[in-house]
Amino acid sequence: MMKIKYLFPIIVLLVFTACQQQDNEQAIKKTIDDLHNEAMVINEKAIKTTFKLDSLLIQKREQKDADTIELQKSIHQLNIADEKMMDWMHNFQLDFKGSKTEALKYFKDQLDSVKQVQMQLEKAIEQAKPFMKP
Repeated sequence: MMKIKYLFPIIVLLVFTACQQQDNEQAIKKTIDDLHNEAMVINEKAIKTTFKLDSLLIQKREQKDADTIELQKSIHQLNIADEKMMDWMHNFQLDFKGSKTEALKYFKDQLDSVKQVQMQLEKAIEQAKPFMKP
């Protein structure tokens, strides 16, 4: 009886910790999904911006405007940001298999990754603004 008295709090603690990890994992997955959805909207804006800048680049080349280096750099940054988004989406595993600890770490790492992708997209769009005509 004495052993059960000491084991019970340990068992309760283990069950509570397991439930808490599951809740954390679900919360992180939800946050990842929310950020992914936001990043998709930003990515769509980046793609539209790229199309506009590509058209502008063609116009400048037709006009023999030699000042296209910064415009080309901006297009390149938009394309890199788009590639990063596509890579993240392709590699993300919603059904990641592993221990609870491994899964929690994986989803936290993915959360950081999608945040980085979103920031890169936003930065590329911001850098393209000087080329956009009102």
